[in-house]
Formats: sequence, C-alpha cells, structure tokens
Amino acid sequence: MMVELVETLQFRLVIHSGERERLAQARHDAQPIANYTLALRRLGYSKTDICDKVTDDLDATEHVKNNAQQIVRKACDAYDSYTAAHEKWRNSDDQDELPEPQPPSTNRRGAFPLVMAPGEGYTVSKTDDGRVGFRVSPQPYKKVEGVLRGRDRDLDRVRDALGDDSEWNLGRGELLYRDGVYYLHVTVKREQPLADPEDSETIISVDVNERNIAITAVDRDTRDIHANIVIDYGQVKHHRQRCYDIKRRCQEHGKPSVVASIGNYVENYMEWTLHRISKIVEHYVEWFPKPVVVFESLEGIRNDMDYGSYMNRRLHRLPFYEFERQVTYKTHRHGTPVIHVASRDNSKRCACCGEVGSRQDRRFQCANEACDLAQDHADRNATVNTAVKGIAKLEYGADDHAAADNYRPHKTPPVVRVRRVGSGRVNRPTPSHEFAEVGVLST
Repeated sequence: MMVELVETLQFRLVIHSGERERLAQARHDAQPIANYTLALRRLGYSKTDICDKVTDDLDATEHVKNNAQQIVRKACDAYDSYTAAHEKWRNSDDQDELPEPQPPSTNRRGAFPLVMAPGEGYTVSKTDDGRVGFRVSPQPYKKVEGVLRGRDRDLDRVRDALGDDSEWNLGRGELLYRDGVYYLHVTVKREQPLADPEDSETIISVDVNERNIAITAVDRDTRDIHANIVIDYGQVKHHRQRCYDIKRRCQEHGKPSVVASIGNYVENYMEWTLHRISKIVEHYVEWFPKPVVVFESLEGIRNDMDYGSYMNRRLHRLPFYEFERQVTYKTHRHGTPVIHVASRDNSKRCACCGEVGSRQDRRFQCANEACDLAQDHADRNATVNTAVKGIAKLEYGADDHAAADNYRPHKTPPVVRVRRVGSGRVNRPTPSHEFAEVGVLST
C-alpha cells in the first residue's frame, strides 16, 4: 500500500535583488481574487469555472496567471472546509453550546497569501556556494531573488528534491509576511510504502481523553505488555476554559475584535500542543519492531456525548480527529500502518479477564475477585483493551470483546495505584518501581 506524504518547509527570505515592495503588492492584490472566488463558490461554481471567470472578469494582469489559479484553489478549499464544518454544526444537537463556524474572511484591506506553483510562480535552485537560492515572480516579467534561510534539515530536503533521481517532488509554495519578515512555505511530496498490518509484531494502541493521552505497546505473539505511558495535558483544559470565560465577558461588553483574537490564540495553542504530543507518539512508535498503531473508531463519538451543557461544550471542543490525523501522517513517514477498532466499553472492561468493572474518574476496579488486577488507571486499562482488540482484528477479523477474550495478556500490567488528593481531584497515577523502569519513563 502506498500513501502520499506531504511536508511543509518554512524558510526565511534573504532578498538580494528585486523590489521588496512587489511582494507586498502581490499579497494585497491576491485578496480581491480570493474574495471574488468565495462569492462565486457560494453560488455553486466549480473550481475550473471560477479560474476561467477570474482571469476574464478581474484585472488579473498584475498576477502571473498560474498564481491567480492557485489562489482560487486555496480560497475554494477554505470555503469547502467552512461549509463542511457548518453543516456538522447545523446538524448538531448542541448548537447553543458550540460556536457557529464563521466563513473565510473577506477583508478588502487585508492581504491573502500569495500562492504559487513551482516553476512558474517560484523556483528554488542550488547556488555556487552550496546554499539554496530562490526566485519569486509576484508579477509578470518581474522577479525577486535571493537565498533561503532555515533549518538544515529543511534545506537538505529541498536539495534532495532538486536531484534528478529524488523521490521527493516540490509542490505548491506560499509567500507570507510576519513581523517585518517574508517567509516562503514550500511543500514537498513523495510516495511512501506502508507495511502490511498483517505482518506487524507490536500493537501500539493510543487512547485520547480530555486530560491525557495513554499509549500501550503489546507484543502480538506473546501478548506481553512492553511498556505504557500516560501523557497528561490537563493544563490545556484549564487554559482553554480561562480563555472561554474571557471571550464570554468580552462578548457581553461588545468587544468582537478581542473575541476573534482570543479565538485565534486558542486554536494556535491547541495546534502547538497537539503537534508536540504527536511527536512524542511518533518517537515512541519507532522504538518497537514492526509496529501497527491502533486507534478507537471515532465514528459517532460526539453523538454519544450528553453530559450537560458544560461538559458537552468541553468535550465537543476536544480535537480528537486532529490529533489522530497528526499521529497518522507522522507515523506514515516511517511506513507504520494505522488501523481502527470499536471503542465500546474499552474503559469499563478489565483488560486481563474481560469482566465489566467499575470506573470512578481515573480509577478502574475489576469486579472479578479471581482476577489478579484489582485496580488500574482507567485510561491505561482502555489502551490495553484497544490493543487486544487490534490483535483480534488482525488474527480473527473481529474487534468485539468476545473475540478479544482469546487474545488477552498472559500477565497483568505493572501495578499502578491511583491516589486522591485533598481537594477530591484525582491526581496522576503513582507508578510502582517496576512500572517506572519500563519504557519511556526510564529516560
């Protein structure tokens, strides 16, 4: 199986020749094209028809024709993402608790990213002194040239893509401006073969929760638990709630600009947090032989959430799909496949005997007196159930608990005592010495 891998590389432009003002003018000229595109897309025009109308109806002579077409495609993608999000919100039962998605901005005084195709809108090349040079064509027959400055890894990736026998290909580039500096975002693409999940030796299950992300690695043949890790990010919940309270007060006092800026800040903060955590998962997966990553199926997960207005708002804002997407494309870079299993009762059943137990916040207690597992961290217990279901799906073709009972671990996980603090809030699990010496906790 092959998948297309796309990486976005960021570089700072060091301009040696050409007029810097042309870059600013091209970005501001791109905004009317984007506005016109959004209006036509709202009327139901296709991307091809919009490209033809933009070049005919608008004064696009100040743009390279291919650049104008790329701007149209980017604006269409933005509007399509908005309509999909708005449709999901419109069909939701919690419209009063969830913010209504807003259409893409059409600020005529602003600037739109200058989107360019490789070869015509922009080019990169190796210089005589070993650096990577660029040429940007913001307007017909006018160009701005210089060298790129960025991380060594990203520069090496571009040099590799410039080779004749390279497996990487240059994709679309975007010119952006931030804090007085121009940046060029370049996408590189290649085809990556994925391993067959049937040949996997290690099952790595990932469970995403409101306060933490739990990961468990299980040997497929012996069903021994190699390692567990629970990544706590509860501060994100508190930080997001604080921003929500500030936004609500600003709305009451008629400060829409502050509300928009806070919303953008929260989105960027969540994106940064998910990126950092998904990088940890990526490195964790690399430690084990022939891994396969197992996620719980998220289909219909939000429809099953009904815990009151306050909890619904908190849970519906959790970026389950975004985190899974980030982990998926990062593990695909190493050829690791991803599969999904049913999520029903994974945190309510004992991972060792399969009996239904009791869960109180983060604490899980098995109801089977004959089971060696008396207590465990509920989310870690859920990851073991997810991994066992993954083994059952690969071996038996079914991912229910009945099929998983044949593939449960031979040994219980290292003992974890979940303790409570004076405030009544469940604290993070206290690991035993045996558990602390396993996996990433030993680093």
